[in-house]
Amino acid sequence: MSAPAKESVVRAPGIPHLLVTVLFCFSGFALLLPVSPEWAVEGGADAFGAGLVTAVLMAATVLTQLFVRTMLRRLGWTRTLVLGALLLGLPSLLQALSDHLLPVLLTTALRGAGFGIVTVCGATAAAVLAPRGRRGAVIGLYGLAIALPQVVLTPAAPWLTDTFALPPVIACGVLPVLALPWTRSLGRAVEARADSPASPDGPARNPVGATALLRRIRRPLAVLLLVTAAGGAVLTFAPQFTATPALAATGLLALTATAALARWGCGELADRIAPRPITGILALTACAGLALIAYGIGSDRAVVLPAGLLLLGAAYGGLQSLTLVQAFDYAGAENRHAASVAWNIGYDAGTGLGSLMLGVAAHVATFSAGFTVLSALMALAGLAVLLTGHHEPVDPPASRRPRTPRTKRPSLGKR
Repeated sequence: MSAPAKESVVRAPGIPHLLVTVLFCFSGFALLLPVSPEWAVEGGADAFGAGLVTAVLMAATVLTQLFVRTMLRRLGWTRTLVLGALLLGLPSLLQALSDHLLPVLLTTALRGAGFGIVTVCGATAAAVLAPRGRRGAVIGLYGLAIALPQVVLTPAAPWLTDTFALPPVIACGVLPVLALPWTRSLGRAVEARADSPASPDGPARNPVGATALLRRIRRPLAVLLLVTAAGGAVLTFAPQFTATPALAATGLLALTATAALARWGCGELADRIAPRPITGILALTACAGLALIAYGIGSDRAVVLPAGLLLLGAAYGGLQSLTLVQAFDYAGAENRHAASVAWNIGYDAGTGLGSLMLGVAAHVATFSAGFTVLSALMALAGLAVLLTGHHEPVDPPASRRPRTPRTKRPSLGKR
């Protein structure tokens, strides 16, 4: 008789509220990620200034992420989530009033603070609310909810800015405010699960220090930093290094749609097999995609650039889920909040550094040169993951824990 199918994690307590909250919050983020730099260029900024917009967004995000744990202790989950949604959404209304670089940077910094709160709370909630043995599935579903707004809104951004005036498009970044009705239920669900004595995500008993934690999760963080640098570079500069708005929209759709499916699929896969070999293969896939992008910029072969973006999208999405699963595995249940902060800082720092690096490369050389450097770094990362040793996870899912060998019964016919 076959084993019964596992119930969908979508029905787990708190998960629907988590998914709706991140859908609204990341919709505002995804829409303005390529639009805010273009708004600054409209006001007279050069490629370096455009890259600086995304760099400031990520810098403010990272700085805020360091204090999210303090906010949760003092304000609680619900108030912290409300604050994050408001900071992420409301400044877009102010940004729409001026295209000068300084106002764009200031409002972007406020949005980055809100994004820092939402990202840490979202990843931590995914780990806390996950049913036993289904952490990868929840992380994959969480990643899909994050990626879907990018699939729809980020590719549409070049078309929207080409069709409508920029200020109304920027004002639509207020979308995270619409998540407020769901934040209360999400906050209660997380607090109930985290405070449960029976929960593996209960109050931390023996957390390790920051240095020890970073040593445990340094490899997935390094891979995450590089792949998000590549993704951030494409998401920021696609309207600049493609020939037409239609080609920019097609390329961004190829990247984000592939990334969404890969985040979901690799999360499910991580509950069943060890993530490390897949991580190495996907890092090499990113290397190939970046090389094709570098070659495809300015090339007469129209298929090269979309092919590179498809390969990069698969790696970009899949590695996000795999590295988050590995971060929680290696950190242990008592360090999950700190692991969430470290992972999110790696994600956002990589996005900001990638956009800044490509902006500098375009300023002093070419976009192709910047993507070539990123391709070489991803090749080194992939080989390092596949060829070097690794330590065992502290808190692997039950499906990947080694089974205790059964003691053989003595045979009656033999001595």
